[in-house]
Amino acid sequence: MAFHHVSIRTANIQRAIAFYECLGFTMEVRFTTGYTLACWLKGWQTRLELLQVPAPQPAADSFHDEHYVGYYHLAFDLSDHPDPLETWLNQLGDTLKAQSLPFELLLQPTQQVIGSSLYHVAFIRDCDGLPLEFLQCLGSC
Repeated sequence: MAFHHVSIRTANIQRAIAFYECLGFTMEVRFTTGYTLACWLKGWQTRLELLQVPAPQPAADSFHDEHYVGYYHLAFDLSDHPDPLETWLNQLGDTLKAQSLPFELLLQPTQQVIGSSLYHVAFIRDCDGLPLEFLQCLGSC
């Protein structure tokens, strides 16, 4: 079996498309699900499905609520990127702000040992408030 996609419900599909395009995703296909607009975006060796919610409610704050149960966040690997994580985040913030899209840093780049590797880890929110994690491997411990 192979992984096919991750689905995200959004309050505004056009704004969400613009946000994820700033992250490097590209439009694969637009469609409807019978009651709402939807699309698949490709990037980061995966596919995102965006679904516009007709009457959106605010998302739960899974990042700050330690009792939250459910899907927590998407994580993106920047280990092969030539720039340090902090530089990449600053460039992303500038790109998002230039398009009048939100940029909220939830966790500044922080070093974290995971297994036998040292990572730089940071979190931001997407345009609907959902947490996104970015990791960059700094090497083995």
